[in-house]
Amino acid sequence: MLRVHQFTSITHLDNAQALTTELKALSSFSRRAWVNLWDVRSSHQYLLLPSGSDSELESRARRHGASVLGMRDVDVTVATSIGGTRGEPGHHPKREVSFFAAGSDEIRACLRPIVEAGFVVEGVTTPCGALWSQARLRRASLPGEVHAHVALGVSQSALGIFSDGALLYARDLDWGYAAQSMGTPVAHDRELLADRLSTELRRSFLYLKQYWEQNVAQVLLCGDMPEIRSLTAPLIERLSIEVETLDTLDGIDTETLPDGFADRAPMLRLASSIAVGPPPVNLLPVEVTASRTNRTGQHIVAGGTAAAVAIGAFLYAQANMMRLDADRQIDAARREMSSLQAQVADAGTTGGGAEVIARRTALRALDAQGPAIARVLEALANATPQGVTVRTLRAMPDGSHWTVSFNAFAAGADQTLARQAAESFLQALARSPLFGEPLQPPTRRFVPDAGGVEIAARYRVRK
Repeated sequence: MLRVHQFTSITHLDNAQALTTELKALSSFSRRAWVNLWDVRSSHQYLLLPSGSDSELESRARRHGASVLGMRDVDVTVATSIGGTRGEPGHHPKREVSFFAAGSDEIRACLRPIVEAGFVVEGVTTPCGALWSQARLRRASLPGEVHAHVALGVSQSALGIFSDGALLYARDLDWGYAAQSMGTPVAHDRELLADRLSTELRRSFLYLKQYWEQNVAQVLLCGDMPEIRSLTAPLIERLSIEVETLDTLDGIDTETLPDGFADRAPMLRLASSIAVGPPPVNLLPVEVTASRTNRTGQHIVAGGTAAAVAIGAFLYAQANMMRLDADRQIDAARREMSSLQAQVADAGTTGGGAEVIARRTALRALDAQGPAIARVLEALANATPQGVTVRTLRAMPDGSHWTVSFNAFAAGADQTLARQAAESFLQALARSPLFGEPLQPPTRRFVPDAGGVEIAARYRVRK
């Protein structure tokens, strides 16, 4: 059951400075946020890749995502969700990999006014990713059923197809329910809109059928389109499958519902879905940015939204690891650092400049902070029992300390065993001289479909 504590509508989305000012005024809101970016060019795909290690699969997905976007690997943020193995007669088994990709610079630009308003961005997704969260919260009545989710916006829309909480197909649509006329949105005719959406859905169903046996059983609609329920009948007529609009308060606790939310439930479905259960992929870039910290000049600080330079991209979104191996992570750090050093060397031959100086400063920061991060990794690895997976780890500098936050998953044959594994993990951290007491009580959430307990915790760790 979803409980909504607060909500607001932001108006200055086309003016970064005004947006920052408006967000700063939200003093009663938590300063931790997930952000759904509608206006970032992105790619989403389900792939069947030759079996290999998780790192190999992630590397292949990164190259593929960069290729689709027509960008270099280093300029793209890619997040992957690695599933099970699928075997086909006469073929070698392959691994299921769903990935999201977007340009890192575009993401940073969109996040900048939010970060400047004092928010700590813990995750970034796209409308397709938000639909994934929605699909995971609203499972099909029968195992294996395939559902299509559609979010209709004024000028942009999104489509995702899911089965048992897994992404099968996703696509951003560069059109919405209205057209611009003299700067004012004018809604399309319902029949024309139904024609366009049904054509898009049929094309997607046909593509899916090439590698997925089950047919799509239902279409679910949400978004800020007025009278969205009026699309139900024409879509049923054109597609001959069930169509439902998510314009009710089904699944939402109405006892403490803020005034006005009920009237806007279809529009706020995506935001509320991300808040309850973020999608399995996170497009938050780990970056190093220059910031003026004193009168003597520029220094590299832990960059951007949520990550320290000493962490580096190698620590981000390490899913499906039964144990967080500190040595392996440190080796990956060295590879990342070697790559950065090569870039600095190449740039140095062409004259250098402020960017080269910033990167050199970043390398010095990485050298200085690496041992402290290694201690964090080692302590976390020592506390992680069998059956517990550390999925994401993030550290932010806080004076003489790090603020270390992570998400983990405790698996078990039943709910009792999963909860016992989760408690064993948290108790081991509490006994650790490095971690000690958390900044706030850790959260634990049992996920029946996944057969385990999701854990989120935050600690203040001395450098």
